Amino acid sequence: MSFATATLLLPAPDTSWRVWKPRMTGPGEVVETAAEVRAQGKPLVVGLPASACRSVGMILPNADHEVLEQIIITQLDRKGLKLEGGAARNFRWHLLAQTASTATVSVDVLAEPFPEDLALNHASDYTAALRLVLLPAGQIVIAEEHGSLVLAAGFQGKLYHSHIFAPAAVSAEDIALEVMLSRISLDADLGEGFVTGVTLMGSSWGKSMSEALAALTNLPVRTLDQLPPNAELDTRTWPRLLPASVRLAQMRAARSGKLTRFGTLAGLLLVALIFLAFAYLNHQERTAAQLAADVEASAKPAALVKQTAERWKALAPAIDAKRYPMVLLAGITKLMPPSGIVIREFKLRDNEIDIRGEARDAQTAVQFVEDLIKDPILSRYTWTKPQPTVKDKTALFRAQGKAL
Repeated sequence: MSFATATLLLPAPDTSWRVWKPRMTGPGEVVETAAEVRAQGKPLVVGLPASACRSVGMILPNADHEVLEQIIITQLDRKGLKLEGGAARNFRWHLLAQTASTATVSVDVLAEPFPEDLALNHASDYTAALRLVLLPAGQIVIAEEHGSLVLAAGFQGKLYHSHIFAPAAVSAEDIALEVMLSRISLDADLGEGFVTGVTLMGSSWGKSMSEALAALTNLPVRTLDQLPPNAELDTRTWPRLLPASVRLAQMRAARSGKLTRFGTLAGLLLVALIFLAFAYLNHQERTAAQLAADVEASAKPAALVKQTAERWKALAPAIDAKRYPMVLLAGITKLMPPSGIVIREFKLRDNEIDIRGEARDAQTAVQFVEDLIKDPILSRYTWTKPQPTVKDKTALFRAQGKAL
């Protein structure tokens, strides 16, 4: 995300706020409270006053980013600033310059406790307000934020250090003292002669204040109504900095939104399933009704077909050559052994054959019926097992076959 495409919220000298939107020119829109601002779909970056976000500059030994962060945490802990890392981090550091031996960093630390009126759940990111503007090189900037005077210094146009030092109504001597003390500290960090002048930001500074401050500090003093936003800043590599209350509110909102989406999808799926079930039942009912109509329409022709089939079945013995009596009798005679079997009676009625005969023994009678069952023509009948009766050294038997 680039600041050129984001809505910026910056503190005004009084208790109001200035809103800068993309491609806006001029001083920006003024709102009374931060909660009034809506980004309308664009990222909202809140520039915090120094009372809510302290910026500390440091010159550290050069190292990779993980080691640098540990050094920063240790150094600020010694200054009495408690830093939280990981997902609950309450600080963000910026690498302003790097040489073979040193790293110039600036750290933004959120105030604890964080002001409730600045906890905007729709904010995309928080940072120090003076980090969003282009700071003049070599200048100590004196700005008024929400009724307090803030001293800030930049490094290569980016914020290096800022702190509140007095209420707005203060004498030139007090401002000069703070400027001289800060000059000594900045020259020690960034090199002798780093500070070359003082910039008073705002429209409330009078000419007498500028002249008095120049005389007391022996530095050139100029006055600017406001500093322009630094449009070259790009936060794509910045870890997000959010107060704990805002982070928790956004996490709850994200979970709630996810549950709402799942609930909506589940509801839509249920409605779709109900619709599909209803459509399927209607289709089945229509199919059943159509089948019933088809059955009713085909009932009479089917009855005629069935009647015709029964008649043809009844006529089968008369029209099927394999069922002619002489053909069947010839087949039975062919299966008789050369001796031992005598057929006494052969009857053919419709689809039934009744054979009565004599055999020299029961085994011969049973074998004869087994041969009938295996014959290609006679096997079309279902034969009963004979129960031979032995009388006068002969076995009387009866075999009955019914057409399949």
